[in-house]
Amino acid sequence: MMIMKYVRFMVMICIGLMCSYLTAPNTYASNVPQDVQSFAQGEGLDQFKMMILEDPEGYGYKNEEEVKGVTLGKGFEVYLFDVNKFKNISDSLIDVSKPTAQYDFIVESGGMGKSFLSVERHEGKFRVVLAGGDASRLDESLNVMSKALSVDVSTLDPVLIKDGNIRYLALKVDGKEVNIPDVPREKNSLMGGMDNNQLWDSAKTIDFLKEVQAQEVDPNTDGAGGYPVISSDKSNKDYTNIALISLIIALVGVVVLYIFLRKKKVSN
Repeated sequence: MMIMKYVRFMVMICIGLMCSYLTAPNTYASNVPQDVQSFAQGEGLDQFKMMILEDPEGYGYKNEEEVKGVTLGKGFEVYLFDVNKFKNISDSLIDVSKPTAQYDFIVESGGMGKSFLSVERHEGKFRVVLAGGDASRLDESLNVMSKALSVDVSTLDPVLIKDGNIRYLALKVDGKEVNIPDVPREKNSLMGGMDNNQLWDSAKTIDFLKEVQAQEVDPNTDGAGGYPVISSDKSNKDYTNIALISLIIALVGVVVLYIFLRKKKVSN
């Protein structure tokens, strides 16, 4: 009798977990604090519009109406490489970087990444430190990462690491870190073939960067070379479906056990 009660209890738990999983919102925690997000969404975006409206065409906008219609997109805390950490760690861009308390947001026009809005804490308040630039490549990198990992772009929360005018989006997945660089087109030849068209293994990215550092390559000299690409079997996994299937298997297993024990009891 106790076994039957236990099985029924396990069935109810599995059903509850299934329902919770299916009804839970499909979002991850953001690394942007709520007060920073609120400032950027309100006063920050208003300041952005005022600055861009001074010269819409100069900032790459068609007219004033396009500027007035922009919306705030995804935000990231900006990280920078830590030289001391870089010498010792070999498999994670995140682990060799440090936060700056500055936050970069993608400003969207027509649902597409257009410009950057950068804000930071200053004397207990917030201020806008940058408005403009080209956010289209970073927006594209987010979409590439989303497709490669088979998840909605709104659920992604990668770390943004800046190295000069190159930005890396780094994310740890299934015990392995991958990244996508936002590389200006004029720098493609200097990055060993690395671009934002695919996921890259962060351990191999660091190996490449260390090799370039050791060679003291002149950044004004074009270079070429191979660059290792992360295997597709790792990057194309649908982790959401895997979790769901695991729950289903657990539920089916409990139900089968329940039926078996019940039939055994009846036969006795």
